[in-house]
Amino acid sequence: MDIQAEINWIHQEIDKVKDPSFIEKIKHLLQSINSTSEDTAIEYNLDIDNALESIKDGRFYSEEEAKEISKKWGRK
Repeated sequence: MDIQAEINWIHQEIDKVKDPSFIEKIKHLLQSINSTSEDTAIEYNLDIDNALESIKDGRFYSEEEAKEISKKWGRK
């Protein structure tokens, strides 16, 4: 298949999707692909700076606390 045929097939399949969470995932995938590497690097560096600031301010969990928190993930 050529690239245009692939794109057409993807369009047809997406048009069939009715699950909003799946559409949201596709949207995020496309956004991440389309973001420039410079934007990604800036966001990455901001995340690191924010994490370091949190640690400096004492806003973090011990390993044991993190394990206890993670045990609750996925439970409703």
